[in-house]
Amino acid sequence: MNRLCTRMFGLTLFAFLVFAIAVQPVIAQQDKATHVHHRLIPAGDTCATCHKVIYDQWKASPHAANGVECTVCHGETTAADFAGLPALSTCETCHADQVAQLKSDPFMSGKTCVSCHQPHNFVEHKKVAAAGK
Repeated sequence: MNRLCTRMFGLTLFAFLVFAIAVQPVIAQQDKATHVHHRLIPAGDTCATCHKVIYDQWKASPHAANGVECTVCHGETTAADFAGLPALSTCETCHADQVAQLKSDPFMSGKTCVSCHQPHNFVEHKKVAAAGK
């Protein structure tokens, strides 16, 4: 009985740690992409088959509304350089002005796009009216 409890505790702890790591928001974005090996997606499947929650978040985002598919940021799953975490330069491809501002603002030193914007469910900034208007 004691071995069973120990084993169940160990499995529960392992499951919790895997879950906690999997759902943690991205807190840093590197200058270089984090390349990972991604398995081939079987015929008839899509990214949403395995990544349903992330896909649903993306579906409600401005990226989805503008037709920016998963492969635009992550690359093709068959590529050797599939980016699990795309580089800041990936954002810069479409958002050059914003990335330049981010890089030049002393307040934003050490921060990246995903420091403030979750990559799959971000919302656009609203322009703030100038003081006194």
